[in-house]
Amino acid sequence: MKGKKILIVEDEVVFRSVLRNYLKSFDVITYTASNGQEALDIINAVEHLDLILCDLSMPVMSGETLMQKLVEMKCEIPVIVISGINRISDLDRMLRLGVKDALLKPIVDFDDVRETIIRNLYPDIVETTTRLSAELSHIQQMIQHEKHDILPVLLELQPKVNQTLANYKINYRQLKDINKIGLLSDLAELSDKQIGFYCLDIEYSSGDGVMAALLLRVAFNELLQTYLNSQSNKLFNISEMLEQINTLLMDLGIKGQFPILLGYFHTESKTIVLASAGLNVKLKTENKEVELSSSAPLGSLQSIAYQQIMEKGIDWQCKIWNHKHRMTLMFNSLVEIL
Repeated sequence: MKGKKILIVEDEVVFRSVLRNYLKSFDVITYTASNGQEALDIINAVEHLDLILCDLSMPVMSGETLMQKLVEMKCEIPVIVISGINRISDLDRMLRLGVKDALLKPIVDFDDVRETIIRNLYPDIVETTTRLSAELSHIQQMIQHEKHDILPVLLELQPKVNQTLANYKINYRQLKDINKIGLLSDLAELSDKQIGFYCLDIEYSSGDGVMAALLLRVAFNELLQTYLNSQSNKLFNISEMLEQINTLLMDLGIKGQFPILLGYFHTESKTIVLASAGLNVKLKTENKEVELSSSAPLGSLQSIAYQQIMEKGIDWQCKIWNHKHRMTLMFNSLVEIL
């Protein structure tokens, strides 16, 4: 949700403030209005609002009247209504006007707010995640039933130490104990200009760690491609993918701690995007060195605002480490820069 613009239309000052602070903890850009008329003024003034959270009962202009105005304006901003349980008839009329979703007061668990917002901001991504969860659950059951040891297969599928993708030579080196698995990784050429990659440490949770590695192996490319499509080729917040992967882990009952780095590189614009959960990261380009502070690893039941960095670089390297393992990824262009 980082960087998304969300308008909160709510006349209750305390609830409006609590909701705004909650969204700001995820680096959401928030706007507030105490009635429908103020909301209209903001909608007309702010470019590219992503979502509206709207109360039903307000002075000056109600939520229903505001929704009618938005329909007349042919406004396509998705609206989520926040309503008391005693306003179900009003809520029904709002849904008929085109409201996308609803939240009922009192809100006990604010994670419900986050999940509802994500569901409406990224419908394609949620659909992909739901389908992948079903597919992976089936694979998980087969593996457990047949008692297959899939770790050797995952190790066989590790990327080559030297390879060429999207006109870039990519190589890596890893320092680890000879008896340890080390960081599991993968690199994918998403197009002739885009590369996605990840590094995952499964040794904190040896049993379910293998299933987490399989999940990522199966789901990573499709999740990343769905994010790219949902952003209409704009730069995106790859950190939001960490939330979706964490949701998949929870849905499949895969428990433990899973330190991970997600990465994306656009070889034409030279844009590098990195997001980490539980791994230390240092990016070195021709011009600078940047460190990415590590948040909690995946596997947490709590909602976490994961951090990311976005930089430019032609030839660059990324060092990834924790107290157990160390890996360096190196990207070198095969195209001469004029």
